[in-house]
Amino acid sequence: MPFAAPTAAQLAREASTDEKSTQSNWRQVHATHASIEWQVDFGGEVLRGAVTYDVTNKTNASTFVVDTHAGLTIKRAFVDDIEAEVLMGKPHQIFGTSATVPLPSTRKGAQHKIRFEYATAPQCSAAQWLEPAQTAGKKRPYLFTQSQAIHARALLPCQDAPGAKLSWDAIVDAPRWSTALMSGLQADSLPFISKKCQPLKEGFKRWHWKQPVPTSTYLIAIVVAELESRDISARCRVWSEPSVVDKALHEFAETEQFLKAAEEITGQDYVWKRYDLVCLAPSFPYGGMENPCLTFVTPTLLAGDRSLAGVVAHEIAHSWTGNLVTNATWEHFWLNEGWTRWLERKIKARTSGKGQLLEDFDLATSQRNLTGAVKHFTVIGQGALTALVPPIEGVDPDDAFSLVPYEKGSSLIHLLERTVGEEKFSKFVMKYIKEFRFSTVTTAQFRAFVLQELGPVATIDWSCWFHAPGDVPQALALDETLGARAVALAASWRKGTSSLRSLAGWTTDEKVAFLDALGAGGDDGRTESAVSLAVLDAIDDAYSLTSDANAEIRSRWCKLLLSAGAARSVALAVDFVTCQGRMKFVRPLYRALRDSPSDGAAAAALATFLNHASFYHPICRKMVAHDLGVDLAAAPGRDLRRWALVGAALLFVGLAARRRG
Repeated sequence: MPFAAPTAAQLAREASTDEKSTQSNWRQVHATHASIEWQVDFGGEVLRGAVTYDVTNKTNASTFVVDTHAGLTIKRAFVDDIEAEVLMGKPHQIFGTSATVPLPSTRKGAQHKIRFEYATAPQCSAAQWLEPAQTAGKKRPYLFTQSQAIHARALLPCQDAPGAKLSWDAIVDAPRWSTALMSGLQADSLPFISKKCQPLKEGFKRWHWKQPVPTSTYLIAIVVAELESRDISARCRVWSEPSVVDKALHEFAETEQFLKAAEEITGQDYVWKRYDLVCLAPSFPYGGMENPCLTFVTPTLLAGDRSLAGVVAHEIAHSWTGNLVTNATWEHFWLNEGWTRWLERKIKARTSGKGQLLEDFDLATSQRNLTGAVKHFTVIGQGALTALVPPIEGVDPDDAFSLVPYEKGSSLIHLLERTVGEEKFSKFVMKYIKEFRFSTVTTAQFRAFVLQELGPVATIDWSCWFHAPGDVPQALALDETLGARAVALAASWRKGTSSLRSLAGWTTDEKVAFLDALGAGGDDGRTESAVSLAVLDAIDDAYSLTSDANAEIRSRWCKLLLSAGAARSVALAVDFVTCQGRMKFVRPLYRALRDSPSDGAAAAALATFLNHASFYHPICRKMVAHDLGVDLAAAPGRDLRRWALVGAALLFVGLAARRRG
């Protein structure tokens, strides 16, 4: 039965450009350029400085309103070099506090320079300050930022909305021992900002950066650490700590190849000039972040055999689908991630030579994981967020994001391609990116462009795809040849008939598919139809999975052992969640610990998190705390260890009582 016709509210969301996640007035007064001044204070764990905006009054507005959050403090503000009063709004738990300054002219088209002198706070949700012991080198501190989705407002007072694109330049004063990198191009000097800057402090070095292509504020990023670089190609370079950089160079050696493939598929040159990567500290919460000119990647990709480097293909794809063509608001996030997953698969299919076979293999694996994610959101009462265009009013985008925009979104793009044919769709892709580049797009605009270029495509139930919660509404016919032996091996182990005693020659993707077929797929922390501990022990005897250091395999193997109640599973999982902070692995494993029948697993989940909360990036910390029901407000400050014993003791008492009962 087809999905019911969309309601007026659903259609409004499909076309919406109303901002649900910002308190700024960027549609009335738009900041077109920002000049940033930052002094990096590792001792105080703050960024001090200023930001000066070039703004244009678009609608006769009388004020300029920006977002702030997480303790950011505005010291003074100036409008056209005259000090101005700043009116701070009522704090909102999710969206922060607005900051308003008056405009001297309400004339439409009037232009002004507005300057905020400010400092971030140690609790800045966009920044993580690492002690030397948390780094690979163990000698120097480390700073990196992560602003998607709405954390740029904790980094600088800004119009923190995807559509509020602006160019920027920056001066960064950092300790002389460090390297300061930003999501832009390095510059020799920036005379305008230099006139405003404080004198350079002794022991510091000044770095100049610029981003001439207008970008959303969530793409402004900085990393300051002891870093070295290695060239991959004339336009690609990898950065990391000295002890890691050569491993990263080997792992990401295919970057230029991926970049050229993306240019061919999209029919658009790479507009950002440089494509550098920085392999960050282990606590980086994502696999990668598509910051222009400087992609951030996690060291969990350093498998040694380039088997996990596909994440770089994903971040490269964002250079077109996300950074160049951007979702108008976070309701339309699937237009960033669904398109990017599609383009990522095309890049990998082209560079590997495996074509659609590899696409279908990846799609099939991803579909199984999507099913687990949808189940998780349904179980926790947030099934509405599994719609492709979800209702996010009053919702933190961090809570709304999941595999849904990635995998449900990309499934729709692949279905559209296979419905109209690859040749016709290839031309459509090039026209789509050309039409919307340097701007934003809504779901309604996407559908209208499809209708204009491809016709009605009557076999696709658009309303169901966009508005119905749940799994993909129309399945793709997939050739699962590449995954067949993995699924068959899992089935034979379930039956106790497997005679295969080595996985030599198997790719990481096949091993992952094997573990997923055993029940390790999805991101809900639980396993589906998990096999018995006896079977898992036999599998481990055959394939030595407990000692496999590949992060994708390690995370799945831990989940299977936890589900089966293996005695060793708790220590293995705790070791993994405390050596890296990637949310893809950390959140499901904490939930798996919480729900495991293994002795002491639930207590270990709480105690481990409280002991290591300061290790995680603020976004990861917030999400795991939510998963475990921990109120971090009751445990303020960087040192949360004193709460661990209390939490563990309480859970131990509860577990003991449950056993007695």
